[in-house]
Amino acid sequence: MGQIEYLRFLVAAESDPDLKANLRRASAALRTLDDLVDFGERHGFRFGAADIPVRRPPSRTEA
Repeated sequence: MGQIEYLRFLVAAESDPDLKANLRRASAALRTLDDLVDFGERHGFRFGAADIPVRRPPSRTEA
């Protein structure tokens, strides 16, 4: 369910001018996935860091 909420957040961030402006203002402080989760929660979206699909770079031992 969190992934759907994250998708709702992405759509809203594009279509809602107020959310888009708030996200733009806060962008410098959003350094981690948890920062983005906190931002989303402050704006009514409930998703976790695990719900954000990111591809992590391979570690040096995996490369």
